Amino acid sequence: MVYRSDNRLLTWSVVLTLFSLVSAIRSSPFDFPARAELHSEPSLVSQAPGTNAVSGLEWPDFREAPAFRNGRQCAFVNRTENELDHICDRNSVHIAMTLDVKYLRGSMAAVFSILKHTGCPENVIFHFFAADRDEQLRSLIFSTFPFLRFKVYHFNEALVNRRISPSVRPALEHPLNYARSYLADILEPCIQRVIYLDSDLIVVDDIVKLWGTKLGPHAIGAPEYCHTNMTKYFTDAFWSNRTLSRVFDGKKPCYFNTGVMVMDMMKWRTENYRAVIEGWMAVQNRTRIYDLGSLPPFLLVFGGSVEPIDHRWNQHGLGGDNLEGKCRPLHPGPVSLLHWSGKGKPWIRIDQKKTCPVDSLWAPYDLLAPSALSYQ
Repeated sequence: MVYRSDNRLLTWSVVLTLFSLVSAIRSSPFDFPARAELHSEPSLVSQAPGTNAVSGLEWPDFREAPAFRNGRQCAFVNRTENELDHICDRNSVHIAMTLDVKYLRGSMAAVFSILKHTGCPENVIFHFFAADRDEQLRSLIFSTFPFLRFKVYHFNEALVNRRISPSVRPALEHPLNYARSYLADILEPCIQRVIYLDSDLIVVDDIVKLWGTKLGPHAIGAPEYCHTNMTKYFTDAFWSNRTLSRVFDGKKPCYFNTGVMVMDMMKWRTENYRAVIEGWMAVQNRTRIYDLGSLPPFLLVFGGSVEPIDHRWNQHGLGGDNLEGKCRPLHPGPVSLLHWSGKGKPWIRIDQKKTCPVDSLWAPYDLLAPSALSYQ
């Protein structure tokens, strides 16, 4: 289903695309597991937003966001009644995010910040991936952003459940963390590029600037941090196995955060990167080669082959360290995107009245209904 400003409900359409493994994949040093079904149809459950319960947790009420409209300088966007024309509009900016009840408040703030700071908000289409209560989440998104162009896709957790290995933090094991690996398979084939964003961030610049990143021969673009010691992201079992560690031979891999990426969907489909990532996850299940959830497979596949983007587009680590969540300051330099990666999330610290200084930058985008604002 697609919601947008001039039509509340359009025909449900999910396009499945299947691709064969390319020769480069077949020559990889591991076997690929069989592919599971990408989608299952969500159940249609009618329930008022604000009273829903998912996995024992109730999600809160949100106030309706202002209506953001295009300026005169904006390119024409396709406003036909045909759903595929609407989704495939070439003048649109495509943003992919996941929806989970624990991070829903953060997702709402992220969407609000993007719309507030872009000059052409009606040219932005959001693609949301949910593993549960898809129809209820659609209603909640629409009630908060009645003019938003968006679509909710059901992400079948069975795709990754048996592939996920234990991590240093249980939160890193959530199946939705792996949805970014399946975007090219689930999104409509006409979508050639997408910006993937985590839910614990806000954008304070025009997202069109990030959208315009030239990727060259690369499948993804992201801010890189080459001063980071890459060896700490993998175990001794990985580095001592030349069949595995040779993946970095001839490369200069740098750490990058997968919470902000510009992704070329055409290259993903051609090279079948989803299967390559699944292959590394299979290796992990046989021999523990990393400890940090969904990040290391991306480093293994794309390390040394990332189009570097200015660091201003991922001021990450604001959630503090993963053990204690201690406060961290902003890094020097200009900022376009603030990212509360790490243990601490701003909405939780606000509710607990244990805020860090940077949390005051997130608070203005909080759309929690006034009656539920525990920090007022």
